[in-house]
Parts: sequence; structure tokens; C-alpha cells
Amino acid sequence: MNEMQSTAKDNLMAPQGQAGQLFAVSPYCEPNSEAIPFTDNYEHLEALEEEALLMLLSGSARSGNIAWPKEGTSCCRIYTKMGLTADDFTPAKLESLLARMSMVNKMRENAAIRSGVKLFFPIFCRENNLDAFDQKILLLLLMNGTSKIFRETFSHCGFFEDTRGVKIKIILSLLCKDYREALEKRKHFGRYAPLVAREIIFFRTDHENRSTHLIDDLVTTNDRHIRYITGDNQLYNSTYSEISIERSSIKLDKVILPDSIKEQLVRQVDRYFKRRDNLLARRLDDFLEYGTALTLFFHGPSGTGKTMMARALAHHYNRQLITVNLACTRYRWELESVMNQAFREAALLQGFIFFDEADDIFKEGSDLARMLLIQIEKAKCVVIFATNKAGSLDPAMERRLSIKIHFPLPDQEQRMKIWHALLPDFIRLAPDIDLESLNNRYPFSGGLIKNTIFLALNAAEEEETGTPVITRQMLEQVADLQTIQMVADNKHCKICKPEKRIDTLPLSDRQRNDLKNIAEAFQYSKEHKPGLNVLISATNIETAVHAAHALAAQCELKVKVIKFGDMDNFDQAIRLADPVSQGKITLMDYAFSQTTGEAHLLLIVDQNGVIEWRETAKHNDMGINLSARSVVTALLDRLGHYPGLCCVAMHECPNTNIPLEFHTHLKLEYPPEEMQIYQWEEHLKCGAVTGDDLANLVEQHPMHIVEIDSIMHRASIQSLIEGKAHQLSLETVKIVIERYRGKNKAPVLFGRK
Repeated sequence: MNEMQSTAKDNLMAPQGQAGQLFAVSPYCEPNSEAIPFTDNYEHLEALEEEALLMLLSGSARSGNIAWPKEGTSCCRIYTKMGLTADDFTPAKLESLLARMSMVNKMRENAAIRSGVKLFFPIFCRENNLDAFDQKILLLLLMNGTSKIFRETFSHCGFFEDTRGVKIKIILSLLCKDYREALEKRKHFGRYAPLVAREIIFFRTDHENRSTHLIDDLVTTNDRHIRYITGDNQLYNSTYSEISIERSSIKLDKVILPDSIKEQLVRQVDRYFKRRDNLLARRLDDFLEYGTALTLFFHGPSGTGKTMMARALAHHYNRQLITVNLACTRYRWELESVMNQAFREAALLQGFIFFDEADDIFKEGSDLARMLLIQIEKAKCVVIFATNKAGSLDPAMERRLSIKIHFPLPDQEQRMKIWHALLPDFIRLAPDIDLESLNNRYPFSGGLIKNTIFLALNAAEEEETGTPVITRQMLEQVADLQTIQMVADNKHCKICKPEKRIDTLPLSDRQRNDLKNIAEAFQYSKEHKPGLNVLISATNIETAVHAAHALAAQCELKVKVIKFGDMDNFDQAIRLADPVSQGKITLMDYAFSQTTGEAHLLLIVDQNGVIEWRETAKHNDMGINLSARSVVTALLDRLGHYPGLCCVAMHECPNTNIPLEFHTHLKLEYPPEEMQIYQWEEHLKCGAVTGDDLANLVEQHPMHIVEIDSIMHRASIQSLIEGKAHQLSLETVKIVIERYRGKNKAPVLFGRK
């Protein structure tokens, strides 16, 4: 090694000091010489600042726009500190110094990367496929936006300083050697050039004053990109409320899901990142140019862990999660801006981009889907979509989904794990709490279990002055509230606590005992083969409903009431969202959904008496009866597999036609005559009515108690219409009975066709 080469190597090995040390490097420096790596990103930016200054001076000297400044000026001090002299202010010398500086910086940069130092400028350029000329443009704009020294030098070179940016013709004059090269490099500012297409630079010229010539336009770089390159990502907050950037603390082992799902996701993401870190694979991505993102599609009922899984993946790989929620975005231009920023952040931070509640994205023919496709094509990151229902996917969107994962509702074992995982150690549970029993009674999703624990904890903190204690009553009250809220706005369904008790029902002692025996049979079925189906019939539907409520109270269950008027509505797809799956389902599917289980008595009320087993078995040639028959068949099939307690309340039907799917048929008889007479006496308290009159009335018109109440209500209205407000007579009552019952004992008014 000659003396000049030895000097070059010594300078490369020396710590970073004055720029003059770097300028002394020999042009014969060996490319493989060992260089001192940059210690951090800021040291690298300082070196890039000096390189940008030389770039500015070299370009200005080539145009003849610069001379050595007067002694004592700020520019003179800057140049002197850089190790420059007046003799260096020639195009050839400045060009030579710039080449040496660029070479040294590149060598130190590579050494730093090999040693594990994170330098954001080269990372940014690599991820955005910026070539050497693009990098020079970005460096000039970066220093123009961050370096005071660069701006002073910019003015000294005879260029007008504009806070909005730098003119394209100035950039071309500084970076291009001649007119021919400048014409060729204009393409770097074109619409599809990486710097413009990726919104790394943008035009700042006022629309009114904008020239027809591209080179007269002002360009600047995005402040977000400056923040990234300078390393102050922690200071950045998204300008859109639809985007949140966070570092998740949720670990994978906290996500209660089947191991097969977690293993599949981790395996696929591992492979993707290994491929991205591989130089050959990255070159392949660059060659393909588009369609190299890993897109994960999570679908399943609400509260099954889709969002939690996205956060756990981000934590597992120590990457930031960019969450996007487009539900509140109304205008197309807002959607485009939000998505542009979201994907930009994913590229800058190399994080996961997560579209939560993405139901609208996957509507077939959606404009939102088409806009998103453009972003996915260019993305080089992991994109996760979460939706409660898969729906009908646009074929173009479905083709770009790498992996589709269904998140099922947790089974009994998984629900138990969720209860234990979400109950904090610092909360005391009362001795009366049986989590296993609670888990069986409330087959909730993970999200509902979390809500239940949170609300119970709030109640415990309100009642306890010391360590909070959660009691069984607190958890059950909150769980009931969760269940009721799920169907609060549902006109077809009602979940409630039963108010009736068996001992208070206006029935004979024998039939009260029948209800108690059914309750004991249900307890037996829970221990052996789950499932008990009861058919309750009566001439009055409300009597059957009251009996079902009393049975639920005896079994310590809530009641889930499903009312339907005709079979078609029962099996027709309606705008009804399942409380767990959130999907549009039929009333029948809703009735037998997992939200019931052992937590409720499922009560199906045939309001209009359309379930007639004998009729559906005949007249198969009639369309309406065929429709009813198919629905009844589906109903019986559901009953055969239902694991809980189900009661079907309907009008009187013969015992000979009871399907085998029902374990028992409770045919409610009229209450004892003395009970009916007593009820009439409560309403007819006038002296004109004798006990014999009431006995004859009961003999001629036996009724359930609720029927008597309804008849008296209508008789009172009839008296008011006739102007006899205080003269309710037995004759008026008989008129109302005859009017609404007709010649038959079976009532017309109370539901029978």
C-alpha cells in the first residue's frame, strides 16, 4: 500500500470530526477499506447535511453562480469549518470533494447497517424503491426543510429562498451536468414517478400562479417523512381520527383461540418477514412491483378475538399497529386521504395495518373496495381485515386475500379459559361464585365476558371501601344486563326474568305438580343427555305463556320469548341481527342461536295458531301447506338437537298428533270452578248477580283466568259506549262472550284462526 492509500485508510478509520478530514481522503481509497460506522441516526444526518452542502456548492459552481464569500460572513465561517478554501471553489474540485464525501458516507453507512445501527434515510429509500437520483432530490428537500446552514448556503448561491419549497428547475440545475441530462431527469417529477406516486414529494405552487411548465413548480417533502427520517416517530400523531398508531402490550398466550388458528397465523407471518428480510426475495418483490403484501382476512362473530389477535401479532413481532376505522368517513376524498396516510404509516413504520369493522369494504361493487385495491397492490406490509360477517366478497378483493381465518364462538372449555384469563389477580371473588356454573349459564363470546367482568368490577368498587370483592349476584346481574341489551331493540324477541311462580298460577294442584315434575326432569336431563322440549297448550295462549314463565322460574332460568304470527315470517330472512354473530338471520335461526343455551328457557309462542301438526301432514299439493310443512319440519329438527329447555306455547291440540321431538305435552285445563267463580265475583260486585248466576255462567262458558279478565275489560268498554258507566250487568258480559266466542267454546278473539 502506497503512502496516499495509507493516508486514506487512516482517515476512514478516524472518528468523525471536521469535514476537512473527510475531504483529505484519497480518491484512490480502496472500496473494501474498513470504515468507522455511524454510531446513530443523528451522526448519519450530520454527514448527509455536509454532503448536501457540497451538492449545493458543486451545482452552483458548475452554473457559475457562486464565489468565495467575504471574510467574516456566516457563509465564510461555514465553508471554513468544512475545511474549504477559496481555491476549492472551482467546479472540478467541488465535484471531486463531493464524490469523495459520498463514497465515505456510503462506506460508513454500510458499516453501520452491518453492525445493527438503524439509519432511517437508507431504510426509507430502500422501502420506497428510490434510485440514486431520487435520493439526491429527497436529500436536498430534506435539508431545505431542516437545516438552517443549508438555507443560508442556498441564499448565498443566488437562489431565492421560498418557505414553501424549491423549484424543480433549481433542483435539476444543481443535480444535472447539462441540458440533455436535465431533460431526461424531468421524469422523476412525473405523475407515476416513485417520489410523486408515493406522495413523498408534492407540489406547492398556488393554482392561480402555477406555470404551464413543470420546471417552474415548487416541490417540497412531506413533514411526516421528515419526522421519520429524523427519527422522531414518537412525536407523531395521525391527523385523522380514523387512524390510531399504537404499540400493543397483548401477548399471544393471552389470546384464547384454538391453537391451530394461532399456529397458522404465526407461521404465515414468520415466512413473510423472513422473505422480506431476504435480499433475493426483496429483489423479487421489486421485480414484481405490486401484489406482494400479506393480507389476512379475519371473520367471525363479534367478540371472538379478531381485534385482540391483530394486536397480539403486532406485539409478537415488536411492530406498531396502525388501526383504521372507516365507519365515520363520509366523503370519497376523505376515504382516499385516510387510506393514503394509513398505508404510508405502515410503510414507514414497517408495522401492521389493521382495518377494524371492515364490513362496508367487502360489499360487492363497493367504491371503497376499489380504492383499497389500489393501495394493497402497492403495499409491502401485513394488512389485516376484521369483519363480523364475510358476506359477498368482490371477486377482485377476494383474489387479493392471502389467508382467510374464521374466528368461531368459543366452546365451553375456551370460555372457561377466558373467564380465568380476564379476571385480575388483585380482585377477590366471593365464596359463593361458581365460575363453571356461570360459564354454563351464559355462553358468551370473549367480548361479552370482558364486559361482564368490567361492569361487575365497577359495582364492586362502588360497594367496597377496601379490596374490591365481586359477588355472584353482581356477576349474574351484569350478565343478565348483557343478555337483555343484545335484544333490547328487537320486536321479535324479548329476554326477561320470569315473574310468575308455579304456586301462584290459577291452575289445579295436579297441573301445578306437573310443572314441578317437568322442572325436576330438566335438572335430570342436564346431568345426562341435555335437552328437554315441552309442548304447552291451552284454549288461551296467555295461560300457556304464564305456565312457561313459571317453569323458567322453577328452573332458575331467564326466558327468551320468540313470538311469530305465521310460518313464513318464522323462516324468512329478516333484518334481524344475531346478538353474537351480528349477522342477518331468520327468526328460527335466531331462536335457536347460541345466545340461549342453558341460560334461558326458550319460549316459542304461536300467536295465531298456525302450528297444526295434522294439517301440515295433509294437503301436500297446496303451496301454503307445503310451506308450513317445511317450516314445521325444520322446527322439529331444531328441537331434536336443542341442548336446553324449550317450550312451545300454542292453542289446544289433540294428544294424538304430538310429534316425538317433544318429551311431554302439558295440556292446561280450565281452573277449578270455584276459582273461576271467585274471579267473576271480583269483577261483578253488584248485588244483582247471585252465586247461582255465576255458577251457571261458569258452567256454560268455562274460561281461564286471563280470559275472564279480558272479557270484563271489554264489557266495561261496552257499558261506557252505551252510557251505562256504573251499571255493568251480567247481560252485558254474556253479550260480549257470545260476540267473541261464537257458538263454540274455543275463543275466536284470543288467537285461534
